[in-house]
Amino acid sequence: MDKVEKMDKFFVASQWLIRFVWANIIWMFLTVLGLGIFGFMPATAALFTVTRKWSQKDIDIAIWPTAWKAYKKAFFETNIAGLCFAAVLVFLYIDLRIVFATMNGLLSTALYFFLFFLVAMTLLALVNYFSVYAHFIYPLRGYIIQSFLLAFTSWKTSLLLIAGFGVAVYLIAQVPALILFISGVLPAYWVMKVNLIRFQKMQAKMSVQTE
Repeated sequence: MDKVEKMDKFFVASQWLIRFVWANIIWMFLTVLGLGIFGFMPATAALFTVTRKWSQKDIDIAIWPTAWKAYKKAFFETNIAGLCFAAVLVFLYIDLRIVFATMNGLLSTALYFFLFFLVAMTLLALVNYFSVYAHFIYPLRGYIIQSFLLAFTSWKTSLLLIAGFGVAVYLIAQVPALILFISGVLPAYWVMKVNLIRFQKMQAKMSVQTE
């Protein structure tokens, strides 16, 4: 590898690092702008809009205008979806507390693990929601339903997503300062890359069925 080739690779890597850091800072800023609780959902939807562009080879987009436009558009709808996911998680949490407090034996253990499984699937559906929202045009209910369908029916994709999150958590655990620079954008980019392959297969099947 000659010196020019090394410089080219260093330049490409540095450009990607700048993109990731800038997108992550914007994601954190937009989350804070919405007072945290109201900013997380639209800010994350905006981040996924950016990473979708990158995943489709549109790497030279203006990150701030793209994110800000998506944030404003997504603010109310994504917060309503967030309330729906929160309601499901609260319901499952209450069920877990009831089972833990009132039941015992093998049946209670099985029910406990089943409820934990549903919690995990709901969290996975929430992760899928952002990529579905960034890629498709559905009514609110359609986004949520499609997110759960992806979580329950695409086990290979789900395992890839979990593995990617594991790597991100490991990197941040090793270097805690990375939480400021890649905590949102790295998982979002990975989820979008993985799910985009799944989406393209889904769309290919739909186009064949309609012919």
